[in-house]
Amino acid sequence: MNNKYYDMQYEVTIIDVKDADAIVVNYHDGNRWWTAVVDAGNVGDGNKVKHYVEHKENNKYIIAHAFCTHPDKDHKGGFFDLLTDSQVIISNFYIRRPDTLMRKDIRRLWHETGELEAIAKAVYNHPTDATRNLIDEANRYSRIVEPALGFDVVGMPLMVVGPRQKFFQDACYQMALSFSELEDETNANNYAEDELPTDEEAKSVMDEVKEESPTNKSSLILLFHPNDHNFLLAGDACSATLKDAVEDYPQNIPGCVLKVPHHGSKHNLTTEVIEMLKPSSAVISAKGSKKHPNRAVVHFLSKHCNVYSTSKSGTLTYQSAPVTHPAIALRNKQ
Repeated sequence: MNNKYYDMQYEVTIIDVKDADAIVVNYHDGNRWWTAVVDAGNVGDGNKVKHYVEHKENNKYIIAHAFCTHPDKDHKGGFFDLLTDSQVIISNFYIRRPDTLMRKDIRRLWHETGELEAIAKAVYNHPTDATRNLIDEANRYSRIVEPALGFDVVGMPLMVVGPRQKFFQDACYQMALSFSELEDETNANNYAEDELPTDEEAKSVMDEVKEESPTNKSSLILLFHPNDHNFLLAGDACSATLKDAVEDYPQNIPGCVLKVPHHGSKHNLTTEVIEMLKPSSAVISAKGSKKHPNRAVVHFLSKHCNVYSTSKSGTLTYQSAPVTHPAIALRNKQ
């Protein structure tokens, strides 16, 4: 992958939105700032997101590229805020439209005319107001772009690297038939840093439990790659799509900074995939329960690198400038 970007300056900010994802990528090309937002947390989190946007003009926050990785409410919700915020301009909104894909799927013939497309589109409804749909609002307030694998967006070394089209299409069909909004986790015990599993205990957890959620299987995976510094923003991707991404981009993904998928859940990574990724740093967006992050995931990630979490450190930023106040790791490299 040739890198045409010079005079590099960047910030990758993982915002503390508890068990949700909201990431702001700011990149300076030597002349101006470009800003991308990858997921925007829950409804109500949009206001947190916009204050990390570096590109501002005429008292407006300018987001060149917004990516909604998949339709879980803890990823799509904040976009309902941002799209309708008079202080925010989103130039391009990247979303894989399941309704368009289902319109071309032969399995639509098993349903009433238009039924499959309608239920596929409804997965992007507002979490509490079914009269609002993210696809409709993105059409109204921005410009919808279908993500294409392997091509940098305008102005930034940022590209979608997964999932592959066939995998996404099958996940999309399953998602249309079975989608439901996630229930919030309540009364969960806090993550215990002193409870360290053995290799055998951790491996038995990670390699026997597989991701079954079709929404997570459909999650976009993005690679931000300024001047040989690689950041893999994994949304809620599953181990199968991450493995595909490593195989498709073997020169870029191994050794990356990893935004760990699905708040550090045990369902999304296997020991094999972690070994393929070999992350140089790992960061988890989570509220710090025993479920998110899972201690087995933290254990195996720490074999390669320090593991950080918003539950311990709050909002975390990776930047090209020297770090003066380093974050404290949830677990240091073993």
